[in-house]
Amino acid sequence: MKRQHHLAVGNINLDVTLVIPRLPGPDDNIFATDSWIGLGGAASNYAIAVSRLGHRSSLVAVAGKDSASLGLIKELENAGVDTSHVKLENSIDTGKVVVLLTPGGYRAMVTIRGANRLLKGSHVPSIGDHVHFASVKGNVVEEALKNQEHPTRTTSYDPGGEAHRDPDSILKAAKLVDTILLNEKELESLTGTPNIESATNLLKGRTSIVVVKHGRGGASIVSRKLIASQDPPPYIKPLDVTGAGDAFDAAFNIIMIEKRDPLEALRWAVAAGTAKIMLKGSSNMPSITEVKNMLNKLPTTKTTNKKYNYN
Repeated sequence: MKRQHHLAVGNINLDVTLVIPRLPGPDDNIFATDSWIGLGGAASNYAIAVSRLGHRSSLVAVAGKDSASLGLIKELENAGVDTSHVKLENSIDTGKVVVLLTPGGYRAMVTIRGANRLLKGSHVPSIGDHVHFASVKGNVVEEALKNQEHPTRTTSYDPGGEAHRDPDSILKAAKLVDTILLNEKELESLTGTPNIESATNLLKGRTSIVVVKHGRGGASIVSRKLIASQDPPPYIKPLDVTGAGDAFDAAFNIIMIEKRDPLEALRWAVAAGTAKIMLKGSSNMPSITEVKNMLNKLPTTKTTNKKYNYN
């Protein structure tokens, strides 16, 4: 198997995770039952996931003046990630996120963008086998791909919360990538409904695959030939759902490049995302062995062959 090289474009954060019995109300004071601090950011998580699955990864991001003292760059390097494309900005702090985990694995987040807001599409080099844009604005994707000098490189875009903040920009940028990866709420922000068949409206321009994540309900894939759904294994109590979508994205892209089989890629992605929720820490990604073990527990993939009218 050829060792792939993935570029992960997006954020680098310090994540502070608190496990709480419920979300606090105004003037409320509750006690956390557990906590942990570590590296986060969707692109950072993706890069580490790629490395853990046996491939090369490079992070394209902007880190702040406190990144060295926080040990974030060193942690990435120890995880096998190339950080030579991480730009240091001494006028601002690194991004930070407070993650609130409630019973059942539900999550809320409070974010300080910090140096992440200085990321530009011009920072993305024309190298690698695949470039993945994670939780970045649509204009970053557009700027990075407007002068594509690497026509054989595949691309994917998981806009994350940006899909809610600026859907028009995301829709414009989405046409430039091969694969779009969303959750149900993001799909609704872009198409007006969480109905999986609405994803066919996103199959425009270069886009040939839309993946919709259903959280603990597995995931679905929509292409010009079929719709397929993959249920997760029997219920597993989540320890930390943060980063599960990034593990999912990494596995999906790796298998698509290796096997050109979207159904197999979907199975691997669900297995990787499920394996991640059993690990504490946003960037604590599952190994290839852990993903394979989870893969064996998945039920059969469900497929529906349909014909649609595409723009």
